[in-house]
Amino acid sequence: MKKLLMTVMVLSCFAFSSYGQKVEKQIIGKWCNPYTYESTGELKGFEFKKGGKCSAINVPSLDLKTWKIDNGYLIVEGFSKGEDGKTEVYKTRERIGYITSDSLELVAQEASPRLAFLYLNMKSIKKLVTPEVTPDKK
Repeated sequence: MKKLLMTVMVLSCFAFSSYGQKVEKQIIGKWCNPYTYESTGELKGFEFKKGGKCSAINVPSLDLKTWKIDNGYLIVEGFSKGEDGKTEVYKTRERIGYITSDSLELVAQEASPRLAFLYLNMKSIKKLVTPEVTPDKK
């Protein structure tokens, strides 16, 4: 019985470990907010790179530096610049609701009301969402 219990525990550790690695591989790429794209035609979101580096896409107020996954939560860190020009530390910790090759759901608040953000992979967003307007070219 002890051997069976030990085997189950070891296999569980491997399963949870490989799940985290799988999510880390899936999250690498560019993720944009479909609602912003639909209403303005602008692609805004995040780029998660190998090695835990990240950056904001078309969000000049954010200077993102790092990302990591810890116990099912996506943690993003960097700096945020306010309208007054003041720079502050930026850190988010959101639970990964689900991730597929096309979509990423981040849950910011579990309690009522539940608050979640949806992001679409930049490779897919133009196929899945039609913008209501054409973005202004600057």
